[in-house]
Amino acid sequence: MRPLPLLPALLLLGCSAPEPAVCDRADLEPAGPLDVHVQQASAPRATLVLFHGLGESACTWTDRTEGSRLASLAVDAGFAVVAVDSGTRSWSTGYPENDDALAVDDALDALRDDDRIPDGPLLGLGHSNGGAFAPIWAATSSHEVRAVVAANTWSTEALGSSELPPLLFVSAENDLVIPKALTAAAVDRAEGAGHVVERIHDRRKVVESERFARIDGVSADDSRRLVQALDDAGLLNAEGRLRSNPRLDPRWRDALPDDLVEHEEAIEEQLHVLYAEHRFSSDNAAAFLTLFDSALE
Repeated sequence: MRPLPLLPALLLLGCSAPEPAVCDRADLEPAGPLDVHVQQASAPRATLVLFHGLGESACTWTDRTEGSRLASLAVDAGFAVVAVDSGTRSWSTGYPENDDALAVDDALDALRDDDRIPDGPLLGLGHSNGGAFAPIWAATSSHEVRAVVAANTWSTEALGSSELPPLLFVSAENDLVIPKALTAAAVDRAEGAGHVVERIHDRRKVVESERFARIDGVSADDSRRLVQALDDAGLLNAEGRLRSNPRLDPRWRDALPDDLVEHEEAIEEQLHVLYAEHRFSSDNAAAFLTLFDSALE
């Protein structure tokens, strides 16, 4: 079964699917049937498994600002982090039979056999198609999965299963790809099945002066110049929030200072997060880590 809500929404709104991350495949390594990227603390207390969205790759968690920031924060918090790659297709949302979930378990077994990750509990986090898949994997895995984060996603049959770990769903108020109502339906289904559920609803953020300095190669001064350029172009309201959806309004590209054009893709990611669009946001990392800590107690 394919994630049907995604493509109809894209076509209806004239949007394109997310651009694949610029991926250095040399950073991925084989693990059983899948390619993965592994990072870990010196003595990890658990393993966090990351699932990318449709049209993306494991490099979403290494080469993109928000994904790599989340992975680094998780490592700093004492976790091994495994970004798993689905290959050239989406993660399957079939349930209860799911070959992708079996492949993920096989990959994790291979990493454990090679002492690349520790034995012990697992945690899951996915965005979009990966967010739909993560609870399916948790519900069917032969391993001990303690908690799952599902960001900007939709409901699947797995959410009505009898056993799932605590779940945290993230929705975004201006998501044109997976409207917030689809994530709300997932929350309702999981709660109706008696699962422990938390929810974060992202809203437009103030574009703070140093926001873009989190991008590799962009300094705090560069960030301040960029924010001023966006303001001068009339793209920020009186509160300092974006007036219009950067997915639909391309004027922000014309506002970029010439010396920052090389960072256009990373800047676009930040603008989508700031507008509460369909992008993974590491700004919720503290809530994710709190959930994981509670699940490990």
